[in-house]
Amino acid sequence: MEKWNDLLYLSGNEVPFAAAHLNIHQPRIKDIALLGEEVFYSGIEFLKFDKDILSEEDKNHLVNKSNFEVLIAILNEQNLTIQKQKKQIIMVLALLFPEHSIEIKTNCISLGKNNEEYQINQNNFEEFKRIIKHMFCLDENEDEKDYNPSGYMAKQIAEKLKKRHQKISQEKGQNKNLSILQKYISILSVGESKDMNSLLNYTVYQLFDELKRYQLKLAWDINLQARLAGAQDLQEVEDWMKDIHS
Repeated sequence: MEKWNDLLYLSGNEVPFAAAHLNIHQPRIKDIALLGEEVFYSGIEFLKFDKDILSEEDKNHLVNKSNFEVLIAILNEQNLTIQKQKKQIIMVLALLFPEHSIEIKTNCISLGKNNEEYQINQNNFEEFKRIIKHMFCLDENEDEKDYNPSGYMAKQIAEKLKKRHQKISQEKGQNKNLSILQKYISILSVGESKDMNSLLNYTVYQLFDELKRYQLKLAWDINLQARLAGAQDLQEVEDWMKDIHS
């Protein structure tokens, strides 16, 4: 398991992306709200693209291609589905690199600032993916095999990615009226008697961290109250002060 500087992510500070000589900004929930969660998570799904989501047949056709090469090939397809996804990716990248101009080229994602060009390319893409997956708490519970497109066509892959996002949304209890981030903020604002505006200034990492700790504390308190009331044969609950990032 990769060792992370979780204090850095918890601090909300920018995260070094050493291979590209860049820092990645951790957007606040209120910043993500400007895009909407559907756009945000759709863009993130593409930015963490991996060939392992494909069927064995499709992977055999791409054995000599890197994840980044496949992604760039998809993004340079000229169809409406891809162009819509491309706009969403650029909007997400604008949250991560707010001081840079962004352009998706044929061989890289170009990030410009002060007449200097920085790149996300096939040499640093895997590092970029690892950072954003950890930053947005996406490095657990991934069942990527569910994509399984029937053939290597950019449009088909894009449709499968869209369906994957819809499935994740359903699993997390999302619907047209309630998003996962909105739900978590609502839970914590009531459960912890916090000002919702303060929670909207959290990063995704901070929000998920606090929610997990709150759930552990809630279960601990309920168990303790039951024991004090004389309940017996109760299951042991996890220590709410345990390390939740190990």
